[in-house]
Amino acid sequence: MLVKMSKEVKQRLQQLFKGGQFAILWGFEEESLMIYLEFKRGTNPGMPEPTVLRLLWG
Repeated sequence: MLVKMSKEVKQRLQQLFKGGQFAILWGFEEESLMIYLEFKRGTNPGMPEPTVLRLLWG
């Protein structure tokens, strides 16, 4: 079943999807930055050193 949409509705949906893609991309970028900073700065005193294995294992 195809629904006919006006040009305005199509434009609004495109903007919505672009905004969603940006939000998802920003979330991945932010997470990558946080992981990088954790490895760069090290950990708090008394905590084990970060390693790739600990990152992957959780």
